[in-house]
Amino acid sequence: MVRHVRHNFVVHALEGGLFIGGLCFISGTTVLPTIVQDLGGHDWLVARVPILMWSGLLLMPVFTAHRIERLHRYMPLLLVTGVFQRLPFLAAALALLYVVETSRTLVLAAVALAPLLSGMACGVSLTAWQQLLLRTIPHHRRSAMLGVRYSISCAIGIGAGWVVTRVLAAYPGPRGYGILHLCTFGMLALGYVLFAMVRETGASPPADSPPLNLRENLRQIPRLVRSEKRVKQYLVSRSLLSGIFIIMPFLAIYARETLGETESFLGELVIVQTVGAAVANLVGGVVGARVGGKAVLIASQITFLVLAPWSAVAGTHIEFYAIFLLFGFAQYTWFIGTMVLSLEICPPRQRSTYLAVISFACFASMLAASEISSLVWTGPERFVHLAVLTTAAVALSLAFLVPLHQPPRDPA
Repeated sequence: MVRHVRHNFVVHALEGGLFIGGLCFISGTTVLPTIVQDLGGHDWLVARVPILMWSGLLLMPVFTAHRIERLHRYMPLLLVTGVFQRLPFLAAALALLYVVETSRTLVLAAVALAPLLSGMACGVSLTAWQQLLLRTIPHHRRSAMLGVRYSISCAIGIGAGWVVTRVLAAYPGPRGYGILHLCTFGMLALGYVLFAMVRETGASPPADSPPLNLRENLRQIPRLVRSEKRVKQYLVSRSLLSGIFIIMPFLAIYARETLGETESFLGELVIVQTVGAAVANLVGGVVGARVGGKAVLIASQITFLVLAPWSAVAGTHIEFYAIFLLFGFAQYTWFIGTMVLSLEICPPRQRSTYLAVISFACFASMLAASEISSLVWTGPERFVHLAVLTTAAVALSLAFLVPLHQPPRDPA
């Protein structure tokens, strides 16, 4: 691994930065909910927009972990699934640009399915990518790499916010949305070219036990979880933290309606949110490298506890700028903290299956949170209820995380 660490550090950071930054053009927390709403999507669909990609990403690993644990190399699978991660956004862009006059419903379906299908393609090989990260980046540099990765995405995100503002001001409606989807696809395609340059190391088989089929692997999951107290405690905390998806779908919509702003205001929110994310990357990268992912995740939870109730009483531009600044910080410390702590908390043996279980628990809890969000939201006057529910869920999540004993970081 040592010989290729610098190369892989740079490639992972650049590819991830392009992928995550590219998604900022159609941000699932600010831009995409408005697109779906403007195309005629019902509130139940708008509520699920922030979890569409996450749903596919987190659902699929439990069905593929048993096969990934038998792989000698991960890159061939990742290169195949990487193509299907990116194509749905091109299809959505073409639908917005050329099909909207023929069938608005078809365009809405293409836009909503793009992140879901992309997430499913990613989820098929998610644990393979996590294992690849363990093979190619030493433990003491993972937080730093993730920090650089997200910092690059933030730099792109700031530019994306400017582009969103300009494009939607010049081309409001489906044409502007189509241009933004093309920008996303272009960034993701460039990231794929870079990802193909990763030099996979340590290609020995990761498991020496007899291979299991899907049914056998699923049947052993309860026993695996019961045997690891830390994993059980972490699962509860992670699941409760999905309460942020109660407030997330309607935060930007509520801000626009409260302030009486147009679509182009979303670009300003993306920029402010990205600045907060940039600060999170500096903090998360340093803190995570020194003391692990738990402290970073706690910082995220505390920030969510501040912004959720504040958003319910905010009424000025300055307040909403500050809220989205905090939201960017909380979101990216959440990304870094959960990524690092998940790798630290799972035993090396059958790590793919443990990671898949964590992903599935997050999928189920995110789905529940979005269902609660859609049931509660009937208009801006109900936003305070979303804020209260989110605050309660995050507070409980923090209560379970604080006493969690963080294991020593393995040298993988």
